[in-house]
Amino acid sequence: MKLSLRLAIAALMMVPLIAAQEDPSPNPAPPAPAPGPAPVQPQPPAVGQPTATTTTTGPAPTTSPWTPSSTPNYPPEPLASRDSPSFPDPEYVKLLEYMFLFYEAQRSGKLPADQRVTWRNDSALNDGRDAGLDLSGGYYDAGDYLKFIFPLTFTLTETCWGALEFWDGYVLANQTHYLDQMVRWGMDWLIKAHPNDNTLYVQVGLGEIDNNYWGPDTGIPLPRTSAKVTNTAPGTDAMADASAAFASCSMLYRDKLKDSTYAATLQTHATSLFQVAETARPQQEYQKVAIAAKCCYESSGFVDELAWGAAWMYKLTQDLSFADKASTYVGQLNARSVQVNAITWDDKTALVYILMTGASPAGRRSKWQDLSQQYADSVINGAKPNMFTEGGLFYSNENSNADSAVVAANAAFALQILSNTMNSTGSADRDRIDKYRDFAIKQVEYLLGENPERTPYVVGVHPNSPINPHSAPASGGVNLDKINTEPELERWTLYGALVGGPNRYDRFSDVRDNWEQTEVALDYNAPFNGLLAYMVSTATSSPPYVTIPAGRPDLPPILNGMDIWKIILIVVGSIFAVVAIGAVVCYRKRDQIRAWAAARRQRSTEKSTPKYVVKRAVPPPPLPARTGGRERDVESLQVGQGQGYGREQPTLLQDVQRQTDKLPIL
Repeated sequence: MKLSLRLAIAALMMVPLIAAQEDPSPNPAPPAPAPGPAPVQPQPPAVGQPTATTTTTGPAPTTSPWTPSSTPNYPPEPLASRDSPSFPDPEYVKLLEYMFLFYEAQRSGKLPADQRVTWRNDSALNDGRDAGLDLSGGYYDAGDYLKFIFPLTFTLTETCWGALEFWDGYVLANQTHYLDQMVRWGMDWLIKAHPNDNTLYVQVGLGEIDNNYWGPDTGIPLPRTSAKVTNTAPGTDAMADASAAFASCSMLYRDKLKDSTYAATLQTHATSLFQVAETARPQQEYQKVAIAAKCCYESSGFVDELAWGAAWMYKLTQDLSFADKASTYVGQLNARSVQVNAITWDDKTALVYILMTGASPAGRRSKWQDLSQQYADSVINGAKPNMFTEGGLFYSNENSNADSAVVAANAAFALQILSNTMNSTGSADRDRIDKYRDFAIKQVEYLLGENPERTPYVVGVHPNSPINPHSAPASGGVNLDKINTEPELERWTLYGALVGGPNRYDRFSDVRDNWEQTEVALDYNAPFNGLLAYMVSTATSSPPYVTIPAGRPDLPPILNGMDIWKIILIVVGSIFAVVAIGAVVCYRKRDQIRAWAAARRQRSTEKSTPKYVVKRAVPPPPLPARTGGRERDVESLQVGQGQGYGREQPTLLQDVQRQTDKLPIL
């Protein structure tokens, strides 16, 4: 019982300690507006209605079914149900439109006359001057002002693939024009970055300079140096990945956007880049040449990019030699086991399986479909190193710590395409087709509000949307040391940005310096582009956020991945369990306990009795009385014991008796 009492006291003492160790950055309440006039939020343009000065080709949009207002177009009140009021669902249309507003907000260089994100400025106009080239334009990678090839090429490949697969969604949402603008803005810059067959520029800007700047696009710090790879100093992965981007987008312009001239230009770049990636020696990761890339996008290998590039060259040209190359490279990757790693800008292996499943004729498809299904089954089962959070988000223990939303979106994108591919190629495995599609839809719905935080992780679509994305240009701040408080309110709404997302415990902290959860990036939105196009073309219900009231729930704090109330319940339950077990054991052993107690009492009694007792000496009986001198002599002899004394002396016995009389009786 003493132990149980101590455990109970310890459990109570843990409560304040646990409370102090909850998530370090709790969700802040939206700050009250500062006194005085607030910054004017520019009116988002009427998406779908470009001006007459549009600079890109492609089909011009007609009147959009939905027009943004001067403030974020939140649902006025939570709806009673998610039943869509029309087809296509207007909220999914809005989401797809917002995707392209985000990419406009990431533009670098001289902005076009039909730029809809009007708070952005012309910027970085001298990029490439150190190399004697014009490398202005393109996109800033994330919440800063660096430009990179690696995630950009993956972003464009995934976007073009999604458009090829889910083209009907773009048509229904009236977004083919803005799709064209988004892709062309990136591909035009890639063409600049590939000035000849043997050279590819992979980065503009330095991380150690740019990451220390927090301010508007009008004061981007210098120098902005350019880094490249070549046929004599190759970056195998970057070249092969760029080849995939050129090839996939060439297909989009050839087959959907119907610009054969631009498609041919892109195919030329794809072919030359893949050839250099295969033949230049040594084959190696690009950061071994472009040292500056180690700051942010260090590649873990190049074989998956060679397989990725070969697969796209095969899909574009139908040249079987590229299919054989893709098979060879995948064989190198799978020398030990099938790769089921999470899909990221750095690992495209699983996407190669799925791409080749759809690109291959029936006689060559089975191998690729088997690989695809092994990957997809590992995803829906949450096989290690992956898992599902308690709220249902697909989570990679190796890759999701900084951008959980994009890892889940990439997996959903891949499984949705695989589901479509299996369906279109006549697969009889309806169970798998349905499971893959359901997984994809559930991940989309989680990211749009069906989660413990009741938060859609897309900026500007709901009152619970993130309001503090980690974005230097959108924040309006100029002080890196006060990134969270100056200004208190993000100056510009970064419409359509998919933020990094929650942690593994489904918790989200909407704070600017919490870049792991609030950063934005080109590749974050890339899989969502295609997924939303799919939802536009198929959804008969609205996104989950239409039924969610404003205000995130007050979730219990977390310690080591567990709610505090669960920890307390476990501690208290353990105490009661120990007491109960002890009571049962005592009852069953009651006879032995009684015998033990009796034996203990007897031993205690024995110990209380002394082993030795000093008793008072009793004198012996006196000698018989006799007469005559002879008896007198004997008595004298007894007293003197031959000591020669004439007078009487005490006997030895008498002396002992006197001494013992002085001792206490025990």
